[in-house]
Amino acid sequence: MVDKKELEEMERISIEAIPTALSDLLDVKIIGETPAQRLESYLSQVGNPYRFRVGETPVRITFHSEEKTLQEKLKSHFLSLKSGDFS
Repeated sequence: MVDKKELEEMERISIEAIPTALSDLLDVKIIGETPAQRLESYLSQVGNPYRFRVGETPVRITFHSEEKTLQEKLKSHFLSLKSGDFS
């Protein structure tokens, strides 16, 4: 199983630095009964979950860490809609 440190290292690799061809998500077939089995199936097929392709399109996934939780952001969003502030 891939650990957190390995995932962090994979996230930092640029698409240009990957020595082998990117995995195509269209070819991935996720199998398994438990979430852990499905995750392992996905990771074993895609290799780097942050760098892959869909058809001919290379994809790079990044996440921005923020101090606000999703719940706080949704609350703020819906309050702004309620008040008519659509900015």
